Amino acid sequence: MRNALINAIRPAALILLALGTTLGLPLQPAQPQASRRPVDEMEESDFLDLVDQEGLVLITAIGVEAVDAEARRQRLSLPALGYWSPDGGCFRRPPQDDCNGIFNP
Repeated sequence: MRNALINAIRPAALILLALGTTLGLPLQPAQPQASRRPVDEMEESDFLDLVDQEGLVLITAIGVEAVDAEARRQRLSLPALGYWSPDGGCFRRPPQDDCNGIFNP
């Protein structure tokens, strides 16, 4: 019985493997990507496109750490979708000016 089952499954597995290879599908399941915290600011136009999207939350504070702290306080999804500041200072240490972050609720 066991051998019959194995013999029945093998052709189906080979067909799926051949089909996946032909279609360019990965042979192994995709591993979840570890979300990395950005270390650079987005381009202004890309950031403004996010700001215009409905449902996202904009946080402004002095430096990226303060932006993230406020997002945690509001229980928003981290990491931010992006950061931007007029003078490019989000990641300066010590923080000096406003930094903007956009988050999913």
